[in-house]
Amino acid sequence: MAEEIDLMKLVIEVDDELIKESVEPFQRPLAAYMRIAQRLKPGSSCILESDPLFNAVNYIYGELYRPSDIHMPPMHIGAFMFRDVFFPLRIPLIFGSPVINPVDFLIDVPDIQKRWLLTDQQSGLAFFDQVIDLMDFVYGLDDLEKIGQVPNKTVEYWCLAKQQLEAAAATVLGSFNKYAVIQNCCISTELLLKGTLIAKGIDEKTLASKQKGYGHDLEKLVDKTAQQLPNFDRETVLFVVKQLPDYVESRYEAKNLSRLDIGNFLMNTQFVGGEILRQFSDRNLRLKFTATPDDTWNLTHRAFPK
Repeated sequence: MAEEIDLMKLVIEVDDELIKESVEPFQRPLAAYMRIAQRLKPGSSCILESDPLFNAVNYIYGELYRPSDIHMPPMHIGAFMFRDVFFPLRIPLIFGSPVINPVDFLIDVPDIQKRWLLTDQQSGLAFFDQVIDLMDFVYGLDDLEKIGQVPNKTVEYWCLAKQQLEAAAATVLGSFNKYAVIQNCCISTELLLKGTLIAKGIDEKTLASKQKGYGHDLEKLVDKTAQQLPNFDRETVLFVVKQLPDYVESRYEAKNLSRLDIGNFLMNTQFVGGEILRQFSDRNLRLKFTATPDDTWNLTHRAFPK
């Protein structure tokens, strides 16, 4: 028992050190084991799973932290609205080419709700559309960050747009401050469109200028984007931005918006993210899906937004 208590104290001591070094929670069990192993057995090589110390340190971390704290985080957590409730939509970090089941992306959703969702064809199709959009957005952005194919400022704008989407999802899944979600969606959409135009050679000052016709005018930004991208779905994106409240007015006026309104704003913006990134990367998950024999889940054509 004394040895367990000593190891517990040592793990906490090393964990404190790792926190100060800004090591992420999911990285700390392994980092702590390696550091502790060197302290207890200087010069020895770490042998991980075959070392009882490795298992003991992992067990202690399992006692000290929640599983969600120490598991590798997903690439992104968005949200999907079914009826008028919100489900966390987890975009996992995927290695290789495994078979994936998009329904598994729904976190902490009871099986009965998953079945209910999929018995409603329109809701099911909208769900698959959202999975496709978020996968194309998140993985497309990750690709472009690594290969340097677009300007750094474009990547910066799109990463900021991703942060706004994450904040919006966290809000609807938690506090549900609907006015914050409106701002998140407006800002994210604007950043996505302006990042695109920067990639096409339009400078930031021009994009920020009301006199030159852009500013916060999302409809004009959509039209300009469509001029630059021949495969861009102008009609659907324009339909989406016309539904968003005016960015400036929404900061000062409380609007009587329903949960359905808020959910559509967020899912519409997640669609815009996917549509933009598909124009710059080779990601297009829709092409990898096949229809079921009875065409129940024929994903050839988009069902959401509509």
